[in-house]
Amino acid sequence: MRNKRLYLIIILILALVLVISACGKDDDGPEKNLVISDQSQYAETFDISIMPAAFAATQMLYDGLVSVNDKGEYVAGGLTESYEVSADGTVTTFYLKEGITFHDGSDFNADVVKWNIELVQNGGGCCAYLFTPVIDINVIDDYTIALTTDGPFPGLIFNLSSAWGLMMSQEKYEECGEDYGATPECVSGTGPFILEEWVTNDHITLVKNPDYNWASAWNGHKGSANVDKITIKFIAENATRLIDLQAGDTHILVRAPWRDVADFQDDSDYNVVQIPEATLWYVLMPLFEPMVADLDTRHAIGYSIDRDLIKAALYSGLGAAKTTYLASEITADKGVVGLDYDPAKAAEMFAAAGWVMGDDGVLVAESVEGVDAGTKFIVNLATYQHDEGQTLAEVVQKMLADVGIQSTIEVMDDATYIDAITAGEVQIGLRLYTWDNADILPWFIHSQYLPYPNYTGVNDEWLDTCMDNADYDSASWAIRDEKYVVCQQYIIDDIYPWAPIFQRPSLWFARDTVTNILSIPLRATMSTELWVTIDLDE
Repeated sequence: MRNKRLYLIIILILALVLVISACGKDDDGPEKNLVISDQSQYAETFDISIMPAAFAATQMLYDGLVSVNDKGEYVAGGLTESYEVSADGTVTTFYLKEGITFHDGSDFNADVVKWNIELVQNGGGCCAYLFTPVIDINVIDDYTIALTTDGPFPGLIFNLSSAWGLMMSQEKYEECGEDYGATPECVSGTGPFILEEWVTNDHITLVKNPDYNWASAWNGHKGSANVDKITIKFIAENATRLIDLQAGDTHILVRAPWRDVADFQDDSDYNVVQIPEATLWYVLMPLFEPMVADLDTRHAIGYSIDRDLIKAALYSGLGAAKTTYLASEITADKGVVGLDYDPAKAAEMFAAAGWVMGDDGVLVAESVEGVDAGTKFIVNLATYQHDEGQTLAEVVQKMLADVGIQSTIEVMDDATYIDAITAGEVQIGLRLYTWDNADILPWFIHSQYLPYPNYTGVNDEWLDTCMDNADYDSASWAIRDEKYVVCQQYIIDDIYPWAPIFQRPSLWFARDTVTNILSIPLRATMSTELWVTIDLDE
């Protein structure tokens, strides 16, 4: 009997251990490893102060003071309880969350915020201008900080919501010095993921930050991220990416190939995800390039692009044909009138510039200022090396040929393309940008940014003043937008350094096991909240 009781006790103990063990498994669950495929790395550093561009991993690693919610509103970010702007628009006060630590264990507080903003201001990077109007940063206490600008500056909240408003660890930065941002050991944010491995232009691996519990309040998410690990693979060829996805080696294709939309829409194993994004394609036309130096010539090119055909043929009818310079959702784009497709008007403008049609269907200079008489309109058309850039270039090449411009497509990787543009070696080219604010106009067109990023050579005093007044002498965001409408119309009518083409949404092909995908207007992958919430059910 005694042995029988002992046997029962042992059985009960073992059963209890199994129950406890099972409960632990339920809490933790199987490891969720999300694999994402992208075509390009897009950035060479995670140093916020000097990076010229950001990408999804940047938002996974860091948090900011201001977030954009799913309605497109600017609200308190993951690091902020709340913020308030003074009646005169010159002082913005942030009330920070307490108890937040960076990946390296150092504390997040107001002193660190002050250090980060001053670093961007003075670090010599591309985006110091975002905080130029900030003339005083007052640390009121450990978790309260006030930013004072030299006048009303409604753009400050937007700028803090951007990738250049994300917060780095001061301790880690000072420890690593110039190496910060280049290796996993020298990257530290407060974001939901920690950088584990980075093989440049091959892949990035990030693991969940187990201490994360400060997602922006609008998100409603509590605790750490839903997935345990994220791997981003960089694969230039779409054919290879699609094979990876269909083989189950990838969960999400971001920047998915548009020509395959129909196939995936009809397959129940996948979801085609569209997120509104402020990505615009355009034809750049440097004012110093003799072949397009004349305004009538540039306008003629604008009239030569059949944007509706591009939308239908290349983008399955999704996105928006664009004749203006900003995303359609931005208020500063409302009411601006661009140049619609009109071949007859294009011919009229070419003639006004001094071009005549040759017997072989190629325009010839007759009286074009700066171009020798008898010169044929033959140019190089630069574009990106990825599939979308090359396909769009082929379509634009045909449209230009239809109006008498013979072009040779020149494919370049990102770094080579930027170098060529900076050196003034691009005659015309296809470019795209992603930015959801009207201040992209001065970034590309204000004379203070010559020769790069103002690589089209625009140098117009009236326009500089117009954009400066919009950014730095507007009592409200609405007044700023009204001023930018005037600036943008002037750019189109009197300068026209770009021929806008198309605004595309962010397109993903995702396996049906990917759940909880937040759609944040114009931010697409550039949201910390998106990556906290996304989940895997497999």
